[in-house]
Amino acid sequence: MITTFVVYLVLVFLIGLFAERYMSKSEEGYYLGDRNFGPVATAISAGATDTSGWIFIGAAGYSYVAGISTMWMLPGFVVGYFINWFVVAPRLRRLGAEYNCLSIPDFFEKRYGSNLLKITSSVIIAIFFIAYMGSQLTAAGKAFHTIIDIDYNTGLIFSAFFVLAYTVFGGYRAVVWTDVIQGFIMIMVLVTFPIYMIIKLGGWDSFFARLGQLDPVLLTPAGGSVGAAAFGIIVGLVGFGLGEPGQPHIIQRFLSAKDDKSIREGTFIAMVWVIIVMMGSNLLGLIGRILTPSLTDPEYVFPQLVMETMHPIVIGVVLGAIFAAIQSTFSSQLMVATQSLASDLLRSISKREYTNKQVITISRITMVILSILATGLALMDIQAVFTLVLYAWAGLGASFGPLIILALYSNAVTKWGAFWGMISGTVTVVIWKSTPYSVYLYEIIPGMLVSTIVILAVSKWTSASKRKSISDQAKTGMINR
Repeated sequence: MITTFVVYLVLVFLIGLFAERYMSKSEEGYYLGDRNFGPVATAISAGATDTSGWIFIGAAGYSYVAGISTMWMLPGFVVGYFINWFVVAPRLRRLGAEYNCLSIPDFFEKRYGSNLLKITSSVIIAIFFIAYMGSQLTAAGKAFHTIIDIDYNTGLIFSAFFVLAYTVFGGYRAVVWTDVIQGFIMIMVLVTFPIYMIIKLGGWDSFFARLGQLDPVLLTPAGGSVGAAAFGIIVGLVGFGLGEPGQPHIIQRFLSAKDDKSIREGTFIAMVWVIIVMMGSNLLGLIGRILTPSLTDPEYVFPQLVMETMHPIVIGVVLGAIFAAIQSTFSSQLMVATQSLASDLLRSISKREYTNKQVITISRITMVILSILATGLALMDIQAVFTLVLYAWAGLGASFGPLIILALYSNAVTKWGAFWGMISGTVTVVIWKSTPYSVYLYEIIPGMLVSTIVILAVSKWTSASKRKSISDQAKTGMINR
């Protein structure tokens, strides 16, 4: 088991370090891999980045508790992927290349000619990504503790150090190359493991019959909830996937795609990916509920299931898959958060130019600091993986999702509409999460609705004010003449 896992770690680490040799020593090379990734790398990297430790730890744990109702996430993510790949990706890639954008904050600044938008979006990314990265390390700690009996804190610290070690040198190219390897490992496990276990349990009929005997609530469409609570749960689970366009670490892949063909061909790969991942992760929790029904922490279900049913070599592969999910997202988020602070925010505040060497040096230092902060949050062990992911995902989705689509397809949005849309989306998520209503409706739904309304309303008002100001100036000029 340990040998298999160590071989995986060595392979990933060498790929990450090797990537530096193919990276140009420029800011574009460090942050976007020189924009030359094809369809497989773009799609698998985007999927692996999306599919974080919450898939094997958080989502499986939630399915363990709530039953088949968690499958409502599947249609939501299918729609979210459809929007990302058919609506956002083609135009964002073209405009990103046209404006020479290196990040999403950079895109907002150049799209609206406003440094304020770059600063605001960079700060929002940094805040939510630290929580998001903390959730990945929490997942790593739980996996290590269960499967190879390593202390929880030691496991998560090792995970942070390992990812940092290859990302800090190889930059974005190291992240994408390792994502591809890790993505194939994840898919292999999420396809073969559920099928094998369901066959072992006697097939689909026997599988669902045993779930019903264990607890009939597991087979209800809303996890036993009824009325308004059931509606809120279903809408929230479906709405989870609608946050896809607002995730900077995912849509960053569209900026680095080589050409339109890479987006078109990558779309099919991405759609197949999301169906396999969402079905596989939810089935893991349901299988675990049958075989290990008395867990005190549901998020240990998949690691525990693997330990009790698999051969040591297979356990090593599965541990590699869990670690792959964690690594791919943590490294991507670390890269984007670093870029937001060390490049976007620093340039906006200091108002000075830096050489490529200076930018990369500052970025590497920032990367270390962010890793320490995320590790510190994870060591506090104050929330479940799924809870942290839900919160960070909602904050990012509400802040950026509506704006990115409107920015790509409408000229009616003003910089003030964009600014207040981001702020209102963020604030709504934070406030809604602290109210009793969050039990009935996932905060991303009101957050995205409020953000959309504010963007359109403020844009209309500021456009009218600008036209009036121009008109008044013209009249004044005529009177003076």
